[in-house]
Order: sequence, then C-alpha cells, then structure tokens
Amino acid sequence: MGMHRGHKVKKKNNTWSYIKNYKFNSMFIRTFLLIFIMFSIPFFILSDLYYRNMEHVAKQEIITENNSLLYGVRDISDSILSDCDMLCTYISYNDNVQMFMVNDWFTNINSESMKEFTRLVKALPLIYKYIDSIYVYSEYNQSVYIGERKSPIKRLKDISWMEEYNRSEDVSGSTIPRLKNDNYPRLITIIKPIFIDKVKRGAVVLNINSEKLHNIITTEKYQNQSDIYMINNTGKVIMSSEEKQFGRAVKDIPYFKSIIKSGSSGSVIKNIDGINSIVSVIPSAKFGFTYLSMTSMLHYQNKLDQLKLQIIILSILLVVLSLIFAYFTAIRSYKPVAEIIGVLEEPERFNTYDDSRKARLNELRYIISTILKQIKTNEKMKDELDSKLKLLEQSQFAMLQSQINPHFLYNTLETINWMAFDLAKGDNKVSKAVNSLAQLFRNNVYMGDYIISIDQEIENTKNYLDILALRYGDVFQARWEIDEAIKPYSIIKICLQPIIENAVYHGIKPKGTGGLLKIRGEINGLDIVFTVRDNGVGMEQVLVNEINQKLNDRSSLAEDHIGIYNVNQRIKIVFGKEYGVLIESRKNLGTSVIIRIPLVNLQ
Repeated sequence: MGMHRGHKVKKKNNTWSYIKNYKFNSMFIRTFLLIFIMFSIPFFILSDLYYRNMEHVAKQEIITENNSLLYGVRDISDSILSDCDMLCTYISYNDNVQMFMVNDWFTNINSESMKEFTRLVKALPLIYKYIDSIYVYSEYNQSVYIGERKSPIKRLKDISWMEEYNRSEDVSGSTIPRLKNDNYPRLITIIKPIFIDKVKRGAVVLNINSEKLHNIITTEKYQNQSDIYMINNTGKVIMSSEEKQFGRAVKDIPYFKSIIKSGSSGSVIKNIDGINSIVSVIPSAKFGFTYLSMTSMLHYQNKLDQLKLQIIILSILLVVLSLIFAYFTAIRSYKPVAEIIGVLEEPERFNTYDDSRKARLNELRYIISTILKQIKTNEKMKDELDSKLKLLEQSQFAMLQSQINPHFLYNTLETINWMAFDLAKGDNKVSKAVNSLAQLFRNNVYMGDYIISIDQEIENTKNYLDILALRYGDVFQARWEIDEAIKPYSIIKICLQPIIENAVYHGIKPKGTGGLLKIRGEINGLDIVFTVRDNGVGMEQVLVNEINQKLNDRSSLAEDHIGIYNVNQRIKIVFGKEYGVLIESRKNLGTSVIIRIPLVNLQ
C-alpha cells in the first residue's frame, strides 16, 4: 500500500538551530516571554507608583517651598511698608510741616526743631537704601519741600503722584506704582495726606525704590527660582521681578487676572508661556495688598525626566537579563528535549536506554525508555499490519476477480466478434472496444497497489462503461457529476464498477429502455460521498432493509449482489467500520447506492 509518510528533517543538535527552526514557538522565546511578563508587570506597576509618588512629593515640596518664600516676602514687605507708613505719619505731625501747610514759609527756619526735621528727611534715604526720596507738599504754598529746599510745584518735574493725591480723601492715604520723572527708577510711592481741621492741606510723599526693595526682601536663591510680585489694593503691580509688569493693572495680565480674581489664597499649577509654574497667592497681613510668586517647574521636571530615563534604562536591563536567563534556561531545557527528539528521529542510536533497570535512574532515561518501547511496539504492529494488508490485498483481488461475471467477458468478446463481421469495411468501434477492454483488464487484473486516486478510479470506470455501452447503448445513458476537488484523494480500486454493473443488470436492464444512470461525487464535511442512482425497476423496502442489514454485518456472506457486498467489506477493512455502502430504493422508481469514504490521501 502506498501510504503517505512524513519524512524526517535532520536538525543540528544545538540551541540556535532549534530557535531558528521553531521561531516564536521555540522554548527560548516562550521562556523569555514568561520571564519578561512575570518580572515586567510588577516592575512597571511599582515604577509607575514610584514615579507618581515622587511627582506628588516633588509638587508638594515645591508648593511648600514657594509658600514659605512668599510668607517670608510678605512679612518683610509688610514690616518695611509699615515702617515707611509710620515715618510718613511722624513727618506729617512735625510742627514745622504743620506750619508749612498753612504759611508761606517755615517758622524760624534756623530753629533746632527745623534742623532736626531737615536732618531726618535727608538722613532717611541714606539710612534706608530702599527709600529714594521724601517730599512734603503744601497746597497753600503750592510748593514741595525736598531736603533743604523748597520748590514751587510748577517747577517740579516729578509730579506724577499728584493725580493720586487729588483723589485721596482719607488720612490713611494710598500706595501707587510710578516712574520717577516718568523715566526711572520704578517707585512705590506712599502718599499720606495731611488734614488740619478736617481740611486736606497737603501730603507727605515717600518714594520707595521698587527694585532695591525687591532685592532686599528676596534672597539670591529665590531670585533665581521665583518671580515675586506685590499688588496694591487697586489691582496694580507695585513691585515686580519683571520690569514689563511693573505698574500694570492685574486685569491686563491674563494669567494674573484669573488667579487674583478668585480672591482665594493658596497655590495652583498654571501653564504660563508654555511652561508649568507653581503660582502662590497670599494677602498682606497689614495692608490691602496681595503678594504673588511664580516658580518655574523646569528644575523639578528635569528631575522627573532623569527618573524616567533611569526607569527606561532599568527596563532595558530587565529585557537583557530576561534574554540571558531565558537563553541559559533554554540550553538546560534543550539538552533533554534534544535527546528525546533524537530518539524519535534515530531510535537505533539509543538501544542502551531500553534496559529497564537503568531506566529508573532519572526521568529522562525513563521517558526515552518508554518512547523506545512504544516505537518498537508500533514497528511490530506496523509489520503485522503490512503483512495482513498484503494478505488482504491478495485475497480481496482474488475474490474480486473470481466474482467478476464470466458472462460479461463472454458477451463482450461475442459482441466484438459480431462487430468484426458486420464492420468489415471499418474497425473504429472494434478498435475502441478492444482498447477499452485492454485498459480495463490491465487495471483490474494488476495486483499492485489497491489504493488509487479517485481520478484514476473514475477513468477505469469510464472504460468499463464504454464497453458496457457497446451491448446496452440503446438501453441507458450515463451522466457524471463529479466535484473536481475530490479527484486527488484516495479510494480502493474497483469500487464504482461493481456498483454500476449491479445498477445496469438489476435495475435498468429489466426496465428495457429509457434508462438513466447518474454517478455523483462530492465532499460532505470530512467525508467523500458517491451516489450511483438509476431510474430502474427498484426494490421493495423489505428487501432494501435486508440488504442494508447484511451490509452492516461484516461476517455476513451474500449470495446475490456480490459486487456491492465486496465493495462494502473492503471499504470497512481499509477505512473503518463507520464507512461503507448504503442502499435506498423505491419500487418502480429506481435505486440509489451511497458510498461513503473518508477525505484522506493514503498514496
């Protein structure tokens, strides 16, 4: 029997050859994926938790630090501004200043009190580096006393504070940002109106250098990291780390407007000019001012980026270590696997392993010993099966040849003889008959493989029909309906011919004329089904049941319909008891013989 067997593929007995051959199904790849997943999942979860925790901690630290800075700035600024406010109050109540508010000149300008006042006004800017200058203004005199001299207000260039003074109606005064002489430096001007008998007579104007004040209240460390802003009660920036923001109204600065407008103190993260920054806001403890600081998170983000880089490096290291570990694990695993594969490919090299006493030394020897025993058992069963199949082949073909109706050969030869006399002038039909008979005999009598392709079986059957048509050509017609897809698959030799012969002789011939024979072959699930249907005389249902019962009984010996039983028994022997022949028939309507075989290629 021409059975289809898988050929051995020689492989080199080393790890890389197995990896190359089995690729993603190899033990190395599977081990690597198992190790990587087993360690990477907890690693990435812990890394993510650690990163998020560090991010949270860093944010809290920078917010705390920013708030601490701002509270320190507020305390220092409030203290300085409070001192300045007290100086303004002290100066406004000076006797000479009071007299200057209602007279055209100071009384007794050379008096000790006047000298003391003059020294104070001159000394304050020298003592306090952040005080730029002090003005004493008198509406009555329309003059400003600066240091030791009095200047008419019309001649004074630096009068941008006058507009705010004119609006002041409260003794507490106001604090405004402005530029000295509309140029430089940037000043925080405290305007303290002087009221005498509830009438505003003038004011003490104390000018603070905003830049110097900023440098005093912020350390070098904070200057590099944070921007500090002081906003007065009218919503204007009176101190700023940025020159461009000084004197601007908060409503004109978008990111300040949204923060100050909320009116709440605290810290938030804002994206300012494409950079995330911590913005902290607290109110003044003594004035109606607001203090604001902005700290860029770039430094903090750089630290987080370094942490990300470390996680990436550790991830790469995890992959490399997983590969190394998987490789060495695969080497240790492939050694016994290679031996087992060697046993399957070349069992003769491991004859020493079948010793039952040594087989118990370790698991590998036991497995190899068991495989060798199974191989030997299979080989023995194969040899026995081959021997039985050869005997079956010989007996089946001998039986089949003995069961071929001798009258068929006789009638065929008689027909050829008759045609030879009748067609003396031509030999086309005779040649065809002789040729078909020769091919039929050659395939049926030859004792070679008894498993052939369906295509070959159909060709042999057509030769038989050509010869049968010489005698009964006017009695029946044959119609083939074969699915091309089934032709490469296997079938036992001389399977269709006995069925067709039985249909012609027992079904169509008794009818006389108008016979039609349909041979259909198709795939049905995992099986191939042939149906040989005729429109002959048919059979009673009782007889059909009896024949089908005998077909299912392998030990039953049939006296008639020998060809059908022969085909059925051979199919069951070769393909299994679930396959074989089934008959369906109705009296005077015809008979169908159904042949079922598996969808296999045994050649």
